Amino acid sequence: MRIAALAFFVCSLLSSVKTFAQLEREELYSIPRHLIMGEGQFNFKMAVSSEEVIAFNSCNRPVVYFIKNGKVLDSLKLEYKGCVRNMEFDEHDNLLIMDNEEMTIYRFHNRTKAQEKLPYKKPEDWYSAQNHWYRFFEIGSIPTFYNNREYLQDFYYTRFDYTYNLFLNYQTGYIYQYAYNFIRKVGNRKTYLALKKDDLWFSDRLSNKCKMLLIDLEREQIVYYNRALVLIFEDFKKGTQLEYKSNVPNGEPVQLDYATNKLQNKIWGVSKFDKEQIWFAAYTLVKVKSVPVPAKKSR
Repeated sequence: MRIAALAFFVCSLLSSVKTFAQLEREELYSIPRHLIMGEGQFNFKMAVSSEEVIAFNSCNRPVVYFIKNGKVLDSLKLEYKGCVRNMEFDEHDNLLIMDNEEMTIYRFHNRTKAQEKLPYKKPEDWYSAQNHWYRFFEIGSIPTFYNNREYLQDFYYTRFDYTYNLFLNYQTGYIYQYAYNFIRKVGNRKTYLALKKDDLWFSDRLSNKCKMLLIDLEREQIVYYNRALVLIFEDFKKGTQLEYKSNVPNGEPVQLDYATNKLQNKIWGVSKFDKEQIWFAAYTLVKVKSVPVPAKKSR
């Protein structure tokens, strides 16, 4: 009887063990601020290669710096001055750069260090330049979001009348689309097909200004960066959200950025900065087990 009672107690305790996910931050290194940004507005874009090389550009300096293990390995002088709108490594670790006016896509070849200009005539061109999954998919078959350019706010200027906001899961080949209040799975076939109920998730934190970073379809978990400058982990099954903010000094304008690479197992970003240094960190999605402590019996 005692053994049976003990077994029942252990089983009850194990059944009460809850597993949840969260982002675990690892501080990587710091870099003297003047090396990669200097004075001026803290407004930057980031991209990360499969070898964990960070491409970093600040609005006030027309240069992209390549950083790894706390050292600036190389730099690339841009042909134009101003902000970078988008920056991403393609599937071959060549760096793609879109200027803020959305007129040109630049490709910087990783091995030869050569630069080339790619045609940018429609929003599909940006995605087609990134990998063969996008090139295989008929992106034009995906429903788009139309922009009334007469009423667009300044912080969301675009020269195009429509946008897609797509994200590719490199492990599965699935394409996702996100906008205000929802994210949906587009699929991995040639063209867009009708959605099932499970292919559509809703969240009041999502918008067309978000930057999608990680998606776990099986667990229904995503990590993204939103307009409020916050890194967000969201679990749609459990209906939970966790926020991760960088330490920003008072009085200094800031426009942060986060990035993942094609391995999609980490997220890189700036964890904090001051007048002298910029600290970089990596975020990993981990499972955490929470074991409740049994209450003490009253005598």
